[in-house]
Amino acid sequence: MIRSRTFSALRNPDYRRFYVGQGISLIGTWLQGAAVNWIVFEKTRSEAMLGIVGAAGLLPGLFVGLFAGVLADWFVPRRLIVLMELGQMLLAFVLAALIGLGRVEIWHLIVILVLTRICSTFEIPSRQVFLYDVVGRAELSNAIALNSGLFNASRVIGPALAGVIFAGLGATACFVLNGASYLAAIIAILAIRLPPRSSPRAARGLREILGGFAYIGSDRKVLILFLLMAGFGILGMGYDSMIPAYASRVVRTGVEGYSVLLASSGAGATVGALTVASLGRLDRKERLVLAGLFVFAVALVASAVLPEWVGQRTPHPARLLTASLCLFGVGFGAVLFYSVAQTIIQNVLPDQLRGRVMAIWLIGYSGSVPLGALWTGRLAKSQGVTFAMAVSALLCVALGLGGAVAWLAPRSAPLPPPRPSSPDESAG
Repeated sequence: MIRSRTFSALRNPDYRRFYVGQGISLIGTWLQGAAVNWIVFEKTRSEAMLGIVGAAGLLPGLFVGLFAGVLADWFVPRRLIVLMELGQMLLAFVLAALIGLGRVEIWHLIVILVLTRICSTFEIPSRQVFLYDVVGRAELSNAIALNSGLFNASRVIGPALAGVIFAGLGATACFVLNGASYLAAIIAILAIRLPPRSSPRAARGLREILGGFAYIGSDRKVLILFLLMAGFGILGMGYDSMIPAYASRVVRTGVEGYSVLLASSGAGATVGALTVASLGRLDRKERLVLAGLFVFAVALVASAVLPEWVGQRTPHPARLLTASLCLFGVGFGAVLFYSVAQTIIQNVLPDQLRGRVMAIWLIGYSGSVPLGALWTGRLAKSQGVTFAMAVSALLCVALGLGGAVAWLAPRSAPLPPPRPSSPDESAG
């Protein structure tokens, strides 16, 4: 019975097509991401450059996120998804050609990552609308949970494949395979047959578009969660772009070990997502948000300290094993934090503001994580990777304590949520 409930959305044949297509595409995306970071570190040996390239892969979402949400209302979702998938496929093949010809430079990677992120930012809101059309309200929650598990499972498979393919076939093959993986997503979307939708409606005026910001400011719980999310992205998540330097300088391994480290973090994230899915309804989910933050911080400190300490006392492979276990905990804590925080917000949002508020969540993530990559990269370059990871962990502990104090502070009477404007008001 539990298994049946867990995978209930997959009984829908259209959702199965959607799920498989997106899964193949996500594996290709993580495969390319792992290959890009390793190429950057091999060419520059610079932790700071890893941070810059990591920021290039996320920061554009900060600037185009709101506009992307508006376009999701203007266009039929299927058309915009296919168009953006084609754009990302073309960019992957361009990158493969540059690497295959030996012409790739760091600025090429940055430009292509920026354009790829712009495409994906325009695609994501339309994909969420399309998913609702496929499964309906009754199965939407289950489909979202399955998509989260798929996303994190691909973090295990993609980097693991990157190590094997990079070592056996070369870097070019990683980007060719990523480009080809978009075909699976495009074919799946085109194969889904849905009844005609009503004409898409554009948002009517700036007040309606920005209504999500007004709601966040009026709801204390949601505001605290958004501040914690932004703080966690800036203070904690910069570690992710440092993993190539961490693999080389601390764990002292090559591209195969690097892929193992990425897969370990992805495995921890997958277990974290499944843990959240198995918990059901809890009265005090805020505690799980803070627990995820503290688990992340402890595991990140362990990642900085334990591999070096173990490597001085045991044979070399123990470094990789220790680091992999620590990064498993890092991935688990990060997803526990993000998943529970997002679940709390989804449960309290009024339906008429759900899309706009979650678009702001995406924008906040797209802005905070690149900022974290930038400062972490600079600190790692001057003081070392392990020092940067330890500082990041301590800052996350401080952030968690601040969140706990904010939740325990006396609550004032909540402001009423903003009243959505009527067509007559917005037209005027």
